Order: sequence, then C-alpha cells, then structure tokens
Amino acid sequence: MAGGGGRRQTTQSSSNTGGETKAVVVKDDSVVALDESSSQSEVDMLRGRWELASVLNFLNVFGPVVAKDLKFTPEELEMGLIEPNSSIAQLHIILLKGIPPLSKQLNGSDAWVTVLCKKIALWWPWVAEGELPLTAAKGEEISRYKELDPTCRLRILKALCEIRADQDDVISYINDALKHGTEISCFRKDKIGVDGNGTSYWYDGNAIFGYRLYREVKKIESKTKLKGKACLTPPATCLQWETIASNLEEFNKIVDELQSSKVAAEVAVGKTIANDAVPVVEKFHKASLKFPFVNLEAAS
Repeated sequence: MAGGGGRRQTTQSSSNTGGETKAVVVKDDSVVALDESSSQSEVDMLRGRWELASVLNFLNVFGPVVAKDLKFTPEELEMGLIEPNSSIAQLHIILLKGIPPLSKQLNGSDAWVTVLCKKIALWWPWVAEGELPLTAAKGEEISRYKELDPTCRLRILKALCEIRADQDDVISYINDALKHGTEISCFRKDKIGVDGNGTSYWYDGNAIFGYRLYREVKKIESKTKLKGKACLTPPATCLQWETIASNLEEFNKIVDELQSSKVAAEVAVGKTIANDAVPVVEKFHKASLKFPFVNLEAAS
C-alpha cells in the first residue's frame, strides 16, 4: 500500500472475481474467439498479487499529484497489464515524466519502454526483489515488454510507482498534508480487521476507481510433513494475498459469510465491513449506474 515502504517477502496468487468478457482476435484473416477461462485466469493471477493492490492504492492516494488527468478503472488497468494498450502506455509515460531527468523520448511513441528500462535499472535493487525482468537492449526491449507475463509487467509498474513516490513533489505533498492535520493512515493503509486465524482484511478505493476488499491469509506448513531434525524447527509461514470483493454484490457476500461464522473475530470483521465499507460501496454503485465511467482511452 502507498507509503508502506517498497517490498514484501512472500506472495501467492489467489482471487475471487466477478463477470467475464469475451475477447476477439483477428489473425490471418480469421476471427478467433479467445478462451474466456484463459482471460479470466490472467485477471485472477493479477488479483492474487499484493502489488496490484499497492499500485491501485498509490494511484488512489497520490493521483492528484502524479496523474491528476488520468481517469480509469482498476479493471481497465488489469486489461492493460494483460494486453498492453495506449492506456497503460499513457500511465507509464505520465509517471516517467515525474522522475527527473525528463527524457525527450516520452513523446507518445513506444520509446517510453526504453526510458522505463533505463530508469528502473538504477532503482530496482531498492524498490523491488528478484531479477529485473526487462533491460534496455537496443530497441528490442519494446517488443520484449509486450511478450512479458502480466505479473512481470505488474512488478515493473509497481517499481515505477515506488520510484515516483520518492520524488520531491510527492514528499512535499505528504509533509504538507500531515502539517494540516491529515492522518498518517491516509498514506500508510491500516488493515480493517484480523480474524481468529490471523487472516488480515484490507479495504481501499475511492469514488473514481471504485472499491476493493482484500484478504491476506497466513498459512503455516503442517509439521506432519517435516521429518528428522526439521521437526525441531518452527514451521514455515507464508502469506497468500486475495482480492475477495470488487463490487457491491461481492462485498455483501463476504459480509454474509463472515457474520454467519461461529468465530467471534470473523463476525467482528464482517460487522466492520458492513458498517464502514458497504454503505460507501453502495453509494458508488448507485452513482455508477447513473453516470457510467468514461475510460482513459476515451478521455485522452
């Protein structure tokens, strides 16, 4: 989440998503309908990454500073990461323009990918983990970017957001807001509750992007799988990130599940979501029916 400081240790993919759409590709004069399950699986994969929640939170919190003219939904962002388009390109260009020195190559062409490679190469060890998935290669990086796995493109965008957050205008924005009484929780997202199993729940969004509910599940390796000296060591713990609600119907479903639980901590989390999140999501839902969202490509 924004202001939460760069990197995280463990992630696994899992998600709960809504409706599906069918895409059509024209190739060799034939029309091929893409497999709906394949397209949805890529969305599920992205929603099972904490980096996506972090990018959305960054744009939610710092949008007025870094991308005030951009208007798009989380779903459009997901589609741009799955199949790179002008929307995702425009987002990268705007973020790159806020990181000095300003490159003359940010003119709307695909050359922004080259600028991106050069920028993140310098910062990668401080803003991300693992090997840098894309490097400058005499122009070949432009086609390679389009061939990357969507989760790799997400990791690159997450790193770019981290770099952008370290620039003077964003830092000044935070300091000024804090001086005028803004709570630190506006920049460092707090969980809204924890159930009896150590599972944390997070709620984030705004009236432009919409709202999402996340769950971070703590999983402990069973000791029965361990043998010999390994039995003397503490079992390994991993964290699994999930997007569990992205619309009013899904929010209500989660509330019903939690409030019908026999575990008091889960009931308490359900009550918090019902009281704090659902009314806001319901208001957004009603407004979106009256005023359909204008996507980024149409607005640019």
